[in-house]
Amino acid sequence: MPDFPFHRVAIVGLGLIGGSVAKALRATDFSGTVWGVVADKEEARRIRKAAGKWQITLSHVLAPALQDADLVILATPPQMLMAQLPEVARLVSPTAVVSDVASVKAPVAQLGAQLLGDRFVAAHPLVGGEKTGFSAARKRLYQGARVVLTPSPDQAGGSLEVMRTFWQMLGATIVQMTPEAHDYALAATSHVPHLLAFAYMAGLEGQADALQQLAGGGLRDFSRIAASDPRLWADILWENRAAVRQHLSTVQRTLGAAERMLAGNDAQALSDLLGRGQSCRRQFQFPPVHS
Repeated sequence: MPDFPFHRVAIVGLGLIGGSVAKALRATDFSGTVWGVVADKEEARRIRKAAGKWQITLSHVLAPALQDADLVILATPPQMLMAQLPEVARLVSPTAVVSDVASVKAPVAQLGAQLLGDRFVAAHPLVGGEKTGFSAARKRLYQGARVVLTPSPDQAGGSLEVMRTFWQMLGATIVQMTPEAHDYALAATSHVPHLLAFAYMAGLEGQADALQQLAGGGLRDFSRIAASDPRLWADILWENRAAVRQHLSTVQRTLGAAERMLAGNDAQALSDLLGRGQSCRRQFQFPPVHS
């Protein structure tokens, strides 16, 4: 068994990301205690049997899960996470490390540092999917994935290195940057693409009856992420709205140029634009796809 730096792990939120942390821990033969904090008694009842197979103890309140934990991972949407942080800081052991998996880092990292100092390590695994809930969680989700750590400028060693080790033991590689750099980058690579997929499908709403039998692979692949939780993505987009708006302006300029090309006489210009898009895509390193 890997020599994990923790023995009692509490995961607040057992959806795709948090649930996959729990399953990944058990898949690596972690023998310590794993608590999962869920929204309410109904969710606890619904997933109790499945969680039991992974030796996860469930609670719908924070106190029992947090009081003895030496690691707490917050896997709830950004606004909920920030609302929970003061209570988490009050309940956890003075030596516990607290981290998160939110897709927006600047406001989370700032509040975490205010409440917990160097014991809070802001993190974001660059993985995901349109399916939600504990049933969608996968034990191999973090194998070969990248996890971004966004420590404060003077944060080094201690909790930061422990969390680096933790994610590496789940199979991930580590990228480190500032919270602000993370949010600007993720607006381009994740947040705006989700917004575009949702917005395009919303624009087809009035034509869905006529078009639904004519959808091909292009629409399926482009719109896949529009099957994600709209409440979660509204939360993410709102919390990172400044960076999202910057990248959205670039998209609007590019679409405006494409519209002018289609209205003009230069088909080669349109072909060149598409070629630039294809060439740019080839430069990206996408996360692995797990079944």
